[in-house]
Amino acid sequence: MTKIAPILAVSLLLLSACQDSDPDSSTGSTDPTGSTTTSSEGTVATWILVSQDLTSESTTFDIGVMRVECAGGETGTVLDPAIDYEDGRILIEARVETLTDGEYTCQGNNVVPLTIELDEPIGERSLVDGVCHVPGGGIGGDCEGDGVRWPTP
Repeated sequence: MTKIAPILAVSLLLLSACQDSDPDSSTGSTDPTGSTTTSSEGTVATWILVSQDLTSESTTFDIGVMRVECAGGETGTVLDPAIDYEDGRILIEARVETLTDGEYTCQGNNVVPLTIELDEPIGERSLVDGVCHVPGGGIGGDCEGDGVRWPTP
């Protein structure tokens, strides 16, 4: 894969991920600050696969995390992701700290690197972005292909 592919992926992510955090327009639950969340800890974010050398034996790889909601261009602090191991997929839900009250511009947010360490090898499972599987459907990010990040659909 060339160096252009990761740049293109980040560009597409930036174009698709900054969503309006208006409670009437999102499909996740909304906390008092208007942040879309799926748990009591943090705000759900989207991610792209940065590592290009994954195999079925891989247990460690790098992703780029980006806040979905408008945040003045800053993703902020990335929290520990929720990782669910299933028969056919590994669902990775990236999370970031909840924003404080305020108004934020929506020019797209920066991508923050994060290393994922799995408890077991990937095997024959897909790596899937959890933002595409919150209750009520995807709330942002690139959910084409059901959010599968690896193997490349």
